[in-house]
Formats: sequence, C-alpha cells, structure tokens
Amino acid sequence: MAKSRDNVVMQGASGKIGRNLVFRQKGDQTIIAKTPRKVTGRIATEKQKAVQIRFYDASQYAKRAMLDPLLKEAYAAKANINQSAYNVAFKDHFNDPEVRRLDDRAYKGEIGDIININIKDIMKVTEVSVEILDQSNTPVESGLAIPTDSSNSEWTYTATAANVDYVNAKFNITMLDTPKKITTVQKAYGEDMNP
Repeated sequence: MAKSRDNVVMQGASGKIGRNLVFRQKGDQTIIAKTPRKVTGRIATEKQKAVQIRFYDASQYAKRAMLDPLLKEAYAAKANINQSAYNVAFKDHFNDPEVRRLDDRAYKGEIGDIININIKDIMKVTEVSVEILDQSNTPVESGLAIPTDSSNSEWTYTATAANVDYVNAKFNITMLDTPKKITTVQKAYGEDMNP
C-alpha cells in the first residue's frame, strides 16, 4: 500500500484503475493499493475465527458508540486528521488496556502500603481492582484502586491486609475500560522494577 501526499497528479483520485490498482481517500491522503482479491474455498483457522469475532465485536461497538452523542464527541476528540470517531471507537474496543508499569517498591506487606499502577488505553480505564495473591495463588486481599489523575492512566491501591511473604506476591490487576470490556493482567512482585 502506498500513500500519496501533495501529488498534483494523484490528489483526490479514487476508484479502480485497470485490474491491479485502487485509489481511495483517507483524510488528507490518497491511498494506492492492490485490488483486493476474494479468496474462496479456504477454511479459517481457529485463530482467524477468533480475530474475526473480535473484529465484528469492535465494529458493532463502534456503531453503537456513534449513536451516543457524548461518546462520539469523546472519540472524535481523540481522532487525528486521518481518523474518524468511528475508527477510534473501533480501535478502543479491539485493543485491550495494558499495565505499563506496576510500582510496588512501597509495598512491604503492611496495611496501608501503596502500589502505583500506570495504565495505557485508547480512551480510558474506568475502574481498576487489585487482588494480591501469595506464592500458592491464595488471595491475601483485594479491592479497588483509586485514579490519581484526570486521564485515568495513574491509579493507586492501598493495602488492607498484612502479607508476611510479600516478596513472593503476585498481583492480579483487573481493568474495566470505556467499551465495558474486562481485562486482567498478572504481575509478580518487583517484576516492573527489575532492569
């Protein structure tokens, strides 16, 4: 796929040329691509089917989000010149939020110890819960983290139970994002602090 910018000859071109090329417009760009070929008779693998289901779910969510004026406006604010609010909503549903950093240096297994969590998401995560497990995966405690910034990318969890063997702790971080998807990530104590 090629992109054409500020090309007087190609500017604004769209449609099929011959049997090999397709031109289309996206924002301020002219996209030049091979003509798509329809493949028939091939059976999708389980992995391909899973991606197709995720793709379908994301497109359905994006369609619903465009019907909600507040959500549509929020997604439009995140879009760049070559994206639409629909594209951003689709991407928000398709991609899970991720824990970029778990700062557990202040956690020493005492009540009141602080764990800081940095989360990256397309839009924002609306709720984060933390479950602390011991080395045999038995829950020590669980509860909600509190956002510490307006973008909901920084969260703080305060420990509510003593954990003598805290160096072998594991943390299950469960995130609820704007599309109402639930994603859980497990991190080991000190994992993100090791170089």
